[in-house]
Amino acid sequence: MNEVTDQSRKIEITGGTVNASGAGAFNLGDISGTVANTINQLPPSPEPDKPGIKELLEQLKTVIESEPDLSHQDKADALEHIQTLAEAGQNPKEGAIQKTAKTTIQALKGIFSSLPAVAKLAEASKTLIPLIAHIFGL
Repeated sequence: MNEVTDQSRKIEITGGTVNASGAGAFNLGDISGTVANTINQLPPSPEPDKPGIKELLEQLKTVIESEPDLSHQDKADALEHIQTLAEAGQNPKEGAIQKTAKTTIQALKGIFSSLPAVAKLAEASKTLIPLIAHIFGL
């Protein structure tokens, strides 16, 4: 006999708070840890006075996590995009990876576009996103 495990998610909305549980529920701490591990696998910048992909993604990750104007879901989405860029950062000049990086950077810009201009993440992204894009040759 085959046993089937219930992997459905339970989502409750109470007074404006969303609580997700079950196999598909996300945990921002889990996502953050996974992203940190992937970033840590990148080599440090070869130029000590100029940040490389590792340092730029670490900075962007930190600002995303601390941004009060970004919803929990948007933080999770943004961190997943940082994960994609960290994975792509292993070989940033490869053509297929450049296309993935371009799409991912556009998605991040979309997430950040709803932030007020004074938000720390809005300010940081104006500097960090172009530097990250440059590493991918975009």
